[in-house]
Amino acid sequence: MSRTLETIVQQVHLPAGMAGPDKLTFDVRCFVLPVAEGIVLIDTGLTGSIVEIELALDRVGAGWSDVSDVVLTHSHPDHVGGLDVVLSRTTGVAVWAGNGESDAVVPGGLMRPAAEGQQIRGLRVIRTPGHTEGHISLLLEDEGLMFVGDTVGVMEGIMVRPPAPFTADPAEAERSLWKIAHMSPDRMVFSHGPELPDAGSRLVALLEEPSAAS
Repeated sequence: MSRTLETIVQQVHLPAGMAGPDKLTFDVRCFVLPVAEGIVLIDTGLTGSIVEIELALDRVGAGWSDVSDVVLTHSHPDHVGGLDVVLSRTTGVAVWAGNGESDAVVPGGLMRPAAEGQQIRGLRVIRTPGHTEGHISLLLEDEGLMFVGDTVGVMEGIMVRPPAPFTADPAEAERSLWKIAHMSPDRMVFSHGPELPDAGSRLVALLEEPSAAS
């Protein structure tokens, strides 16, 4: 089984008025991460992502029976839309989400809580609330690679804060961005937009710009 991280990219189309005066098109990404004892899916994408996830599993020499864990950065539909079908293809998989997210995904909270500092197959949970109450990021410690979810994204090659209409608490979201900046991960992987070189410096530059929380 390959150790290569596989990325699944889908397109989101929002009509005018939902996230601003103009219609908006952007990508959303979920990830297939091979680990020592299985496969971790980080988010499950939009409804209809199952074919792309299956192809990504195949590219790393894995199948549904190898999936050990699903970790959800947060509960927005573009990140959990594929969860039901993923669960229908897997057996005994552990599903993790931050505090405050479980009930939004599965009524009754049928998930494992992912707490600050917890280790999930080599991924350390980093609480980064603000975009949603229980948003989490994940640090792959042996590679210095951080999955930042929607704490920050990339549009047209520029690092950007998530749209204000979809951010529950802008002040808390800003504190989470500073938390990531102070951790100085070697690399950042975004749920919206491609990886950028020198992401740490770009994040610091972004934080020096005015925000809705300022």
